[in-house]
Amino acid sequence: MNAEPRLACTAEGDQSVLKACAAMALARFDDPGSGPGPAPARLADIADSFALTRAETELVMVLAAAAFSEDVARRVAAASPASGGRGVPLWLAMRLVPGLAPDSLAAGAALRRFDLVSVEPGTLRIEARLGLDEAFADRLAGVAPAPSDIRARIAPMRANAALAALALADQLGAALASRGEDGLSPLVMLGRTEPAAAAASLAALGLAPHVMRAAAIPDEPEARDILARRWSREAALDGAALILLAEEGQSARTAVADFAERVMGHVLIAGEMPLAALGGRSVRIVEDAAAGAGGVPAERWRRALGPERAARLGRSVARVAAQFRLAPAEIDAVCARAAAEIDAAADVDAAARILWHRAGRVSTAVPTPGVTVVEPAYGWRDIVLARPLEDKLKRLEAHVRHATEVLDEWGFAERMGGRGRGVAALFSGPSGTGKTMAAEVIASSLDLRMMLIDLSQIISKYVGETSKNIAAAFEQAERSGAVMVWNEGDAIWGSRGSVGNATDRHVNAEVGDLLQRIEAFRGFTIVTTNLKHAIDPAFLRRFRFTIDFEMPSEAERLRLWQRAFPDRAPVDEINWAALAGLPLSGGSIRNVALGSAFLAAERGSRIDRTLIAAELAEELRKHNLPVSGIDWERAR
Repeated sequence: MNAEPRLACTAEGDQSVLKACAAMALARFDDPGSGPGPAPARLADIADSFALTRAETELVMVLAAAAFSEDVARRVAAASPASGGRGVPLWLAMRLVPGLAPDSLAAGAALRRFDLVSVEPGTLRIEARLGLDEAFADRLAGVAPAPSDIRARIAPMRANAALAALALADQLGAALASRGEDGLSPLVMLGRTEPAAAAASLAALGLAPHVMRAAAIPDEPEARDILARRWSREAALDGAALILLAEEGQSARTAVADFAERVMGHVLIAGEMPLAALGGRSVRIVEDAAAGAGGVPAERWRRALGPERAARLGRSVARVAAQFRLAPAEIDAVCARAAAEIDAAADVDAAARILWHRAGRVSTAVPTPGVTVVEPAYGWRDIVLARPLEDKLKRLEAHVRHATEVLDEWGFAERMGGRGRGVAALFSGPSGTGKTMAAEVIASSLDLRMMLIDLSQIISKYVGETSKNIAAAFEQAERSGAVMVWNEGDAIWGSRGSVGNATDRHVNAEVGDLLQRIEAFRGFTIVTTNLKHAIDPAFLRRFRFTIDFEMPSEAERLRLWQRAFPDRAPVDEINWAALAGLPLSGGSIRNVALGSAFLAAERGSRIDRTLIAAELAEELRKHNLPVSGIDWERAR
């Protein structure tokens, strides 16, 4: 046993060193400019970020005092002359810090894993000299920048104060302050919150926002671990928070999940990320309550509009923010273009319609396989429906139109736990009965664009491509607020088949992914099918509305024939009642009208009953129906 005199062997000696440490700490708290050395506030951040015990925190304090205080360094040297001023022996550290557990200095423990404390190698552990890691000491002293590998992969984000929202900052603050069973800050899922809005809110909390793309995460596990450890230490010293962008693709999401698990400190994940991929670390989900369903809070829209316009528009601003998930620059563009029209509007309702229309058209459609964005052309006056069916469709429209009022203002969203915000409807019935037209009528009434999705193009034979296409379609719908219309849904959402090979497994997985996206989607989705019985029952449960379209009655067919020809078309006098007696769908009637018009144009004649009869025969043959004569003398 070492017999050298030890100042720390006496209670008086222990207290003198600890008092010196405490005195330095107190001076730094009272006067941050009192001299060289670490600010204890930084040490407190380190302790919080790495979930250090009180004893581990006190050890870092002692080693920092020995590194930066001449008085403490001399006392340590006097207590342990053999150390030669090259560190604090473990035996002395354990006397100075009662309760310091030996495993606190294990290679995998936080003090050494994150390069806070160095341990002298090649000697008995009890005699080993401890010190601050050199790079850590430099950072504490404020004389070294972040390592180059961090600067090359992780970038500071410029926080735009205009995007900061009190509600979002409160949510982030509460989430980051909470701790899991491991004592660490949880991983925060941003969901639909825009990274720029999160960065502004982090800055409002006094944190320095940084961002990292999935592509910047090292591929090699060892390099990934080193970067995570270095960033963790730098973030704790600088009071920084990291926003990880979870980009599309399984490999990118895996990299983000793995890197997030390795980082200690504040980590926020933006984008789609299955919770199951995040391992055992606690997770908090931040809902963008201030924005309703939008990624940017309604306050941001109000700032862009200006106080007078925002006050005039009232709660319609929140409705726009909830429907359209636009980037800050797009919000500014919408408000600037609509300003004069809003000012000139006759009343509040007209002004609200102007802002809504502008917001729904600012987002540029991104080319996506199988997706076509169109402006709806039909309105309620153009469609012929049975009264009960029309009532169901108008009830569906009301659910979309008043979503913000009922869910957000009246509190139903909170009561439902954030679920059930989107509206999904299944339109089923024979071809030509008006399913797609009805979707267009509702979109037109809501003043929203339509996204028509061709399943034959969006489904890819390449594994993973279908999910990528689907994700792109939903992203575009959320940004633009458009109505998604999936035609012939039974083609993919029929009963899922047995698994016979790897392709079957991937197809079933992609169908399952689509089901989850439909259920989680906050917008308006319509699926049309000719074969309702072929839809998987598990999928049917996802719909809030299931509406059946039947073949039109004779009275409805009469109205369809009367509206089939435009007023300017050169049509002879026709007995429409005679045509209404034939069992045709609205789509077939439109086909006959258009076909007979082209025949008349080719012949240079008027549209008469002979041409209509000829085109009608072709339509009946197409549907394998018997071609019979028309009783043109039938009572009108």
